[in-house]
Amino acid sequence: MNRKMTRRTLIQRGIQIPLGGAMALWLSGCGESSEQTAQSACSDPESMSSSEASMRSSLGYTSSSPDPSQTCEACAYFKAGSGGCGGCDLLGGSQVEAGGRCNSWSAAGD
Repeated sequence: MNRKMTRRTLIQRGIQIPLGGAMALWLSGCGESSEQTAQSACSDPESMSSSEASMRSSLGYTSSSPDPSQTCEACAYFKAGSGGCGGCDLLGGSQVEAGGRCNSWSAAGD
């Protein structure tokens, strides 16, 4: 088929392509994948064992709690450390953010 490219089509494509690329970049930064949520200043995902990464994922661990009243720091399984980090008994004592949270959160003292 011999299609002619009209001026209108050329202008539309000239706008759509850069906007599409910009939208793709913007969307790639939206939301966190489960792998990204496990990342924090307290733990290095590269040094994490696959079982630890899997456990964090299955518990729904995030390094920043959406509810300020339910953070790792206020959880029964958290053992305070230094620099805003601490150990989590559910994760075998591995380091987590004091401001993080997982689905197994339980108020300290319960």
